[in-house]
Amino acid sequence: MPPNLGHGLANKPAISPPRPVCPMVPCWPWANLPILFICFHPGLAVAPRKFLSKLSNQSSNRRNRRANTGRKGMDAQLAGQRILVTGSSRGLGAEFARCIAEAGGSVILHGRDQERLAAMKSSLPGAGHDMVSFDIRNIEETTRAVDGLELTGLVNNAGITDTKPIHEASEEDIRSVLETNLIGNLYVYKAVVPQFMARGGGVIVNVASVLGHRPLPQVGIYAASKAALIQATRSGALELARHQIRVNALCPGYVKTDINRDFLESPAADGLRKKILLRRFAEASELRPALMMMLDPSNSYMTGTTITIDGGMEAGL
Repeated sequence: MPPNLGHGLANKPAISPPRPVCPMVPCWPWANLPILFICFHPGLAVAPRKFLSKLSNQSSNRRNRRANTGRKGMDAQLAGQRILVTGSSRGLGAEFARCIAEAGGSVILHGRDQERLAAMKSSLPGAGHDMVSFDIRNIEETTRAVDGLELTGLVNNAGITDTKPIHEASEEDIRSVLETNLIGNLYVYKAVVPQFMARGGGVIVNVASVLGHRPLPQVGIYAASKAALIQATRSGALELARHQIRVNALCPGYVKTDINRDFLESPAADGLRKKILLRRFAEASELRPALMMMLDPSNSYMTGTTITIDGGMEAGL
């Protein structure tokens, strides 16, 4: 006799399954789905199909109502938050700044082009926005600029790239990328942490790249800088968790912005597009949900995490 695996129920009489509602459906769990049999059986009336269509429309309407309700909630998701976004005069940084402002947060814009920053600031919804200009590669200048901003969050977005093989890169090429993408971002990180410690918490989002996980030819220096930033993110999460400071990394794939749109929409980018499972490049707005997840104060249990938004590029390489 086999061992009793039913906690004393093995000797009880078996319960017969319910009788099938249709001889075409041999297994009792399908008894709850007769309408599927009716609708897809050839030669039957179309009325059940209309019924299912009505149910589908009702379900779609419910989803739309939930989406609209969620959107209304998002409008104040970052209310009371003051977030510095580096490199926010254009590109992804500008998109991130708009996302934060539309969610009720106050944005501190950063960049070197004062005219562009002023135009960006005036276009943002809401109030309490400001702008600063400093060289993130200079730690003294960075510390002075950040001091007194009363921040609750940081989006470390500033970065540059260089497209040549590592062995062909000059010393200046290498230093320029590393001093901006890694060292400069760490200087800003270092400058804001004392503020966050003093106020009892904060959130840092380091904008890295899928290339920090899976590099491609010609962008080795850039990939190295982003890989290092990902590891710095994990180390920072370990070091700052006891201060209630969350540190996460966002790793985009190739995203269309005002900086690179012409190239990404040209035939020259076809080879790159084929490496992406979805066979297209991202719109900047498609990174918004991940950014909001990281910045939202109610998402207080998330730290040391890397989120990759790349259309399946990493899996396809």
